[in-house]
Amino acid sequence: MAGKIKQIMKDHWDTFIEINGDKVRKVVKEDIKRMINCGELSNGYAVYECTECGETKKVAFRCKSRVCSSCGKVYVDERADKMASKMVKSTHRHMVFTIPEELRIYFQRERKLLSLLPQVSYEVIRLYLYEQNKSEGFVPGVVSVIHTFGRDLKWNPHVHVLVTEGGVGKKTDWRRIKYFHYGRLRKSWQKALLSGLEKAIKKKKRAYKDLKKKLYAKYQEGFYVYGERRIKSAKEAIRYVGRYTGRPAISESRIKSYDGETVTYYYDDHESGSRIEVKESAIEFIKKVIIHIADRGFKMIRYYGIYANRQKREVKVLKMLEERIKEEYAKLKSWRMRIVYAFGHDPLRCEKCGGKLKLKDIVYPKYGSVLEKIEERMKKEVEANVYAMQRDHAIIKEMNQGLEPLYV
Repeated sequence: MAGKIKQIMKDHWDTFIEINGDKVRKVVKEDIKRMINCGELSNGYAVYECTECGETKKVAFRCKSRVCSSCGKVYVDERADKMASKMVKSTHRHMVFTIPEELRIYFQRERKLLSLLPQVSYEVIRLYLYEQNKSEGFVPGVVSVIHTFGRDLKWNPHVHVLVTEGGVGKKTDWRRIKYFHYGRLRKSWQKALLSGLEKAIKKKKRAYKDLKKKLYAKYQEGFYVYGERRIKSAKEAIRYVGRYTGRPAISESRIKSYDGETVTYYYDDHESGSRIEVKESAIEFIKKVIIHIADRGFKMIRYYGIYANRQKREVKVLKMLEERIKEEYAKLKSWRMRIVYAFGHDPLRCEKCGGKLKLKDIVYPKYGSVLEKIEERMKKEVEANVYAMQRDHAIIKEMNQGLEPLYV
C-alpha cells in the first residue's frame, strides 16, 4: 500500500504540473516521478532465491529519493554510518542557528545561498574558540545539517550544528571547552551572515543594504542561536542528528487524513505549546512539500574543522592500520546485504517454505544483470583502499623512525 504522501502525489501531480509546470524546478519533477514509481518492477529489481526449495522472488528497487517517506530511512542510516566514521570521542553540543523572516526570501530565490548557513555558522564557532586562546587556535569538529522547513511546512531556512566540546590546538592535541556564550554567538552570527549575504547577492544591493540597517536596529541582541543539549556519545549524536536528515518536510504520522481532495495534518507550536491542525487542498499541500526538495548535488550535510576531509591527518584518533583494513574487508564480505538494505528489503524467510532467501541477481532494464559488475567494482575499490593505507603506513612509519603511527 502506498504511503499517504506518495498517494497524494499519484492522485494530483499531473494536475499540479498543469497548473504550475513552468514554475516547478527540474529536480522536483524528477524526484516526484521517481517517488511515484518507487517499487515498480519496470524500474529494475533484485532476484532472491530460496536455498531450500529454489523458489525465486523479485523485489523492485526503491527510488532512494529523499522526498520519499519509505526511502528516507535508508538515506538517514547511510548518513549515520558516515558520521560514525568521523566522530571523535567527545561530548558534542547541539546548536541551531536561525535567520529572521525578512531574509528567508533571499535563500528561496537563490538556493545556492543556503551554503552560507553552514559555512558562516562554522566560522562563528571557530572564531569563538580561537578567541579563547589565540596562541592555540583550537579547531573543533562540526557537523552541519541545513533545514529549510519549520513544523508548519513554511519556508524557514536554518542550520542544525553538532559541535565538539573542545578542539585540536597548535600545541595541544585536545583541549576540552564546555562553555559557550550564546549572547556573543548570536551577535557574531548576525554580523557574519549579513556581511556574507551582502557579498553574495548580485542584484538589488541598495535594497539589501537598507534592509541590513533595519535588521541591526530590530535585532539588537543578534539573530537567535540556541541549543543547550549536550550529547555524550557518538551513538546518541548519530541518533539525534538523524532526526534532522534525509526525511521529507512532513512525516506520514503527522498526516491525520486524506480524502482524495483535502489533506489534514498537524504540527506542535513551540511558542504556544499547543497542537495546531491544518486542513488544505492536496494542490496546496504539494506546493508546500516540494519547495523543500534540494537541488541535485546540493549537500544538505556539511563537515567542518577536524571532521572535514582535508583535516583528516591533523587529528589523532585511536584507530590502527589493521583495524581499518579489517573494516574495508568487512564491507566486501557483507556487500550483498548492503545492496539489499539499500533497496529497502530484508529477505529473511521464503514465503513458500520458510527457508532462507539469498540474493541471486540484480536486473536493470537498461543494463540487464549487473551483479557481477558491482562485485568486481567493489573488489577493486577495497583492494585500492587497502593498498593506499599500507603504502601510507610504510611511509609514515619510516618518517617516524619505526614508530607505529596513529590514524584518523
